[in-house]
Amino acid sequence: MRCVQQVSLLRLWEQLRGPRELPHFSTLAAEDISRSIDKLSICEVVRTGSAPRFRIIQSGAQFERLYPERRVGMFLDESLSPAIRDQALERYRQVAANRQPSFSFSVVRKDDGPIIRYERLLLPFACDGPDVERIVGVITLFSEENGFDASDVTSGRIVDE
Repeated sequence: MRCVQQVSLLRLWEQLRGPRELPHFSTLAAEDISRSIDKLSICEVVRTGSAPRFRIIQSGAQFERLYPERRVGMFLDESLSPAIRDQALERYRQVAANRQPSFSFSVVRKDDGPIIRYERLLLPFACDGPDVERIVGVITLFSEENGFDASDVTSGRIVDE
């Protein structure tokens, strides 16, 4: 993890969890996440027949730049770019099943554009019961080149680093 905000939110998650297996979502205070709000995506875990789905209930400004259509209320599988969709959904499913945070990254590139490292930290929370009912995602994009366009991520493809 390179992002200070991801590290601090992981520490906060551990603090909120205390002796419990999962922290309760209601303990996540607005002032605790205010510095990271642009990078946050909060999803509700919707249990369906074979696999859970993840409905977006909050989406930070970084996501609005990447995905100009309104994402709140949509499911991740309907809104993520094809370049990262399968890998991201697999990570979300693992977090819901394993009840543990997950850090992963994808390296994305569009044609001969900049190489972008798409890092995601996923933090599971309970609400009313023992299951994971919310996942807070902290997404950070890094490029060693001088910036990139949203289309470099949304239209890019995963590459080996």
